[in-house]
Amino acid sequence: MRTLKHFENDLNRAQLEAVYHTGSPLLVLAGAGSGKTRVITYKIVYLIRERGLNPGNILAVTFTNKASNEMKERVVSLRAEAKEVWIKTFHSTSATLLRTIGRSIDVDPRFTIIDQQDQISILRKIIKECRLDPELYKPSKYAYLIDRAKDMLLDAGNALAGKFSGDPAFHDIYRVYEEKLNKENLMDFGDLIFRLTRGLSRNSEAVKALKEKFHYVLVDEFQDTNHAQYELLKILTLEEDNVCVVGDEDQSIYGFRGAKIENILNFSKDYPKTRIIKLEENYRSFQTILTASSQLISNNTGRLGKNLFTRRGMGEKITFFHAGSDRSEARFIADEILELVNENRFRYSDIAVFYRVNAQSRIFESVFSRQLIPFTVVGGPRFYEREEVKDIIAYLRLAMNPMDEISLSRIANKPPRGIGEKTLKLLIESTIERGRPVIDFKGESHIPPSRRSSVKDFLVLIQELQLMVQESPPPDLIKLLFDASGYIDWLRSQGEEERMRNLEELYNAVEEFSREHPESSISEFVEEVSLSQGGFDEKSGIGRVFLITLHNAKGLEFPVVFIAGMEEGIFPHYLSGDNASDIQEERRLCYVGMTRAMEKLYLSAAKVRKLYGRSIERGLSKFLMELPSDLVHYHEEKSPYIREYSTGGRSITGSPSHRSFSRAKAKLKERELLDLQVNDRVFHEQFGKGEVLEIEKGIASIRFEDGKKMKFLLKYTPLRKDA
Repeated sequence: MRTLKHFENDLNRAQLEAVYHTGSPLLVLAGAGSGKTRVITYKIVYLIRERGLNPGNILAVTFTNKASNEMKERVVSLRAEAKEVWIKTFHSTSATLLRTIGRSIDVDPRFTIIDQQDQISILRKIIKECRLDPELYKPSKYAYLIDRAKDMLLDAGNALAGKFSGDPAFHDIYRVYEEKLNKENLMDFGDLIFRLTRGLSRNSEAVKALKEKFHYVLVDEFQDTNHAQYELLKILTLEEDNVCVVGDEDQSIYGFRGAKIENILNFSKDYPKTRIIKLEENYRSFQTILTASSQLISNNTGRLGKNLFTRRGMGEKITFFHAGSDRSEARFIADEILELVNENRFRYSDIAVFYRVNAQSRIFESVFSRQLIPFTVVGGPRFYEREEVKDIIAYLRLAMNPMDEISLSRIANKPPRGIGEKTLKLLIESTIERGRPVIDFKGESHIPPSRRSSVKDFLVLIQELQLMVQESPPPDLIKLLFDASGYIDWLRSQGEEERMRNLEELYNAVEEFSREHPESSISEFVEEVSLSQGGFDEKSGIGRVFLITLHNAKGLEFPVVFIAGMEEGIFPHYLSGDNASDIQEERRLCYVGMTRAMEKLYLSAAKVRKLYGRSIERGLSKFLMELPSDLVHYHEEKSPYIREYSTGGRSITGSPSHRSFSRAKAKLKERELLDLQVNDRVFHEQFGKGEVLEIEKGIASIRFEDGKKMKFLLKYTPLRKDA
């Protein structure tokens, strides 16, 4: 077991200063890869051995159970009695304190903690009791809003008075939710910090007791604290000198979760006696990576500032690849990975591909699967496992097989169309369970009048899809499905931007499949999707490349990092617009991504990207322009994919709009049918000129100039007569 005499061998000068400092509040500005966890663990041991603190009187707060467990293991390995130190997350600390001092702050300590799933279930019930449709008033949305309100220490009354949300239903839902939790003595995760902080703010005796309990308080990842967490810390330490916070303002990237960068920026104002110590020696990356990332982040204002350096040497230049298209970008990354692994320089598990939005993973999943590169998607499901993608696939499966009860149950009421559990049960009992396809349902008399129209419209949609499955172009079929089902309109009404993007990326996948397999139907695409879900053997020992969004990359490190999609509108994200604070958070996100790389860093962009349902030429990210040009090796591809991917910036519905999809109609309206006759000449925007061979029940059979024959449902197909 190591003792204090080993500290000088294990820590650099700045780390030692941070460990030894007591007598005033301490802010440790810990640059990326600078050994901050080591400082916290050694400081705890120092406080026990040299300052004589009882381990049970030390509180060290982290943000995740994984981090707290790792910190406890490190501390105990240095000093066995340190196992009595309170090393917990904010939520765990609050729960334990509420159990012990709850009665003094009007909290029944016998409370039950509910998880997120329980929270959603309660909110769904409340929404129904308020006679609101839970498919339109999403429980997950209100769970998010309630959590954010509690982060700001706002109960329902204060949230209403402060106009926290413009949603007219929110405050009533929040009030009823609070009443239910209080009545049943339940607490969600947000309540733990909220109730403790609010209770302590009203009881000075309880605060005094806790100050006598905790003689020293340390907080890790301080830049990620929200308002409630910081207020709790101030209640425990503001008038004392027994606090040390460790963080990096340049890695504050969770504003959307309630984190306030102002907490770390204003710490020395709230604690005037604060000493600031900067940890600037990096043990992770080569200097080239550090210099480039430091120059990038220097463009942010309001920083406390650091100058990162390393003793590892300069390392290789950063590689930037400007691809002709998103697919060639993915192929370039795949080829580089294969070369790095085949040369035995790195393992697959040494490599990570970062991207800004979840939808970007799809093309990497596709290319890597084809090139037999093992991969895992971190922090979320694979593309074809995402709920909205599975829903659309379920529509297609049901059209292909009207006996598919699983698919029917999944999408009968998605989006909400009045087909509840009872009606669905009737459909299944009357058809599938009797060996008949669901589209043969004739039991209208058994359905309440208010539901008959909904059932009929749904089954007509499935029948129309069934007619088009085998002989219509897959992209046309997907457009019909998006429009006729109302699914996109439903997501838009809920503000589900990311889920919409995933469906737009699904359209890209279908269009790409159709282009590569021009004679294939949508059923073959669905089959390929099913087969692609197999994956590699988890026990093979070969390792996997990590596909990770940049927000999930924090706290990780890899010898090789690729950051894809370095274009305006992708990264920085288009939602940041011209908002200075949002752009600065996006820049911090880029900084975090770059500083995950240990040895090799690749950046890439595409001249034309097929994302959000359109092929668009995008300018290079402003972040690329902020990097030192002498440290970046530029490659540019003259790609043949530009022509085949470009559609002149039109949306997939053909409307010249900046939106990915044209605004869906509130109700499905039929197109004005062309007055077509057999032998008429027509033009299709994708397949060109053709001749009408047959027309029956609104379906036209057309032969195009290349000899291809296809069928189209006229009320949904963008045809025009050709002279």
